[in-house]
Amino acid sequence: MTPREQAAFAAGIETARQMAMTAAVSIEVREDAGDLRQRAAAAALQGLAEGLKVAFPTDAIDPALQAKR
Repeated sequence: MTPREQAAFAAGIETARQMAMTAAVSIEVREDAGDLRQRAAAAALQGLAEGLKVAFPTDAIDPALQAKR
């Protein structure tokens, strides 16, 4: 991949990770956050975010993202 493509890929992975964490937090602050389904959904989204971080370490692809973490 070209450097531009690498940067776009890294930005996309970082955006997906942030969106998953935002959705998890949104679920956690709901009134029904204690329900089993809501807890499972939040945990799944947190797992997705962590999995993306581990599977695609964007710091190695785009050092500019390293400062954002």
